[in-house]
Amino acid sequence: MNTENPGCLTGVARAVALVIVLPVRLVWDAFAFLMKQLWRWILAPVGRALGWLIHYLVVIPLRFLWEWVVVPVGRALWWVIDLLVVTPLTWLWRWVLLPVLEALWWVVDLLVVTPLSWLWRYVLAPVARAVGAALAWAWDIAGRISRAVGRAIGWVLWNVIGRPLAWVYRAVLIPVGHWLRAWVWRPVAAAARAVRTAAREVRIALFGGPR
Repeated sequence: MNTENPGCLTGVARAVALVIVLPVRLVWDAFAFLMKQLWRWILAPVGRALGWLIHYLVVIPLRFLWEWVVVPVGRALWWVIDLLVVTPLTWLWRWVLLPVLEALWWVVDLLVVTPLSWLWRYVLAPVARAVGAALAWAWDIAGRISRAVGRAIGWVLWNVIGRPLAWVYRAVLIPVGHWLRAWVWRPVAAAARAVRTAAREVRIALFGGPR
């Protein structure tokens, strides 16, 4: 075989493809033909027959039942309910309950709401405002008195206790402290140092110094 000839290779490839594809195409065309015939002569007639049966055996009876039974019965029931329930309740509400409620509200407003409003407006509110103002004034005055009493107690304590103690501290304790430091503490400290020095010298003289 001449592999350098493109035409020969193309012919061989087409022949092989035809051998492979031809059976598949024949089976596919046969299947399509059979399905078309099945739909044309079996499925479509059966579907039309089922549709006719459903329309005449189900849809038409249900429509007849709805139009001539359910709707009239529903209308009759609503007429009975409206006549026996809705209309009496509407009449009861409009001519009995509503006037009774309005009368009760008028009585409650006249005997309770209006007196309480008048009592609050002309008695309780002014009394509450007066009591609040009095309490605020008393609180302010009590604060001023408390501060004045505190200042007076502080002045008394200072002049009775603080000032004498300060004078005693300045006039007595400070000079006494200075005198004690100058005439007692310093001589005692000097004597103590002299005693420690003498004791050290005696110890050295008796036992010798540190080796």
